[in-house]
Amino acid sequence: MTKVLAFTNNKGGTGKSTLCSNSAHLVARNGARVLVIDMTSQTTCSSLFLGKVDTLDESDTILAFLKKRPDKHIEEVIFESPKGLDAVSAHVSMAEAVTQLAAMQMGKEGVLNREIERIKDQYDYIFIDSPGDLNELTANALVPADKIFIPTRLNRTDFQCTETTIRFIQEAENFIGPRKVKVLINMLDDRYKPGGIWANSHTGELYSQAQKTFSDVLSPVTIPDSTDIRTAFDRGLTIVEYKPGEAAAKRIQELVNREVLSV
Repeated sequence: MTKVLAFTNNKGGTGKSTLCSNSAHLVARNGARVLVIDMTSQTTCSSLFLGKVDTLDESDTILAFLKKRPDKHIEEVIFESPKGLDAVSAHVSMAEAVTQLAAMQMGKEGVLNREIERIKDQYDYIFIDSPGDLNELTANALVPADKIFIPTRLNRTDFQCTETTIRFIQEAENFIGPRKVKVLINMLDDRYKPGGIWANSHTGELYSQAQKTFSDVLSPVTIPDSTDIRTAFDRGLTIVEYKPGEAAAKRIQELVNREVLSV
C-alpha cells in the first residue's frame, strides 16, 4: 500500500525541504518506488532532483493541475530523476496556485489528492514538500498524507509556529479524519540534549521544553546542525551521496528507519 508523507511548518527555514528530499532519496536507494511532489516556490526539491527547473513552463509543473480546470494531469508532469526517483516540479509562481485554489467554491482542499489517486498505485512512497504558510496548498498536502512531519529548530518562534501548525492539522482533522503527526527537532547539536555537556544551557532547556510541549508527537530522532548537508545541496547532492558515513547521513537514515519505513 502506498504511503504518503507530508513535510510542513508554518515557518520557513526549519529544514522541511532538506529533510523531505534527503529522506525520499534514502528510501529510493533502498529500492522503493518513490515520487516527490514539490509545492514550494523555492523549488528546493525540484532543483535537487531535476536540475535547472527555472526553465520549465508552468504547464510542466504542479501549477498545471492545481486549478479548477487543469491543463494537464499529474501523470503528464512527472519527471524521472537521475537519482532513482520521480518528481513533480514546483514553480516560482506558486502564489498563483493559491489564488486559483482559493477561487474554487467546493473541493479545493482535495485537488492534489484526486490527482495522486490517479498514479498512487505506481509508487510505494510519495513525499510532499509543502510551503511555509498555512494556506490552500498546505491543506492540499494534508488531505492525502498518512503521516505529517513538522521540522522545527530550538527557538521560541519556531515552537510557536509549530504549535500553530499542529492546531491547523487538528482543525483539518474534523473534515479529513485523524493524521499521524511527528515533530522533528532539526539543526541540533547533541551536546544540548539531556546528558550532554550543554544540557543546562538555554538551548538545552529549550530541548527539555520541546519534550514537554510536544510530548508524544515529538520524534526521539534529532537531526544535527551539519555543514555537510548544506554543502551537499550546493553541489546538487543529497547527504548520502556526499558523505554517507558521516553523522548527518546516519541520523537521517535513523529517521527514515524509525519514522518513515514504519508508517
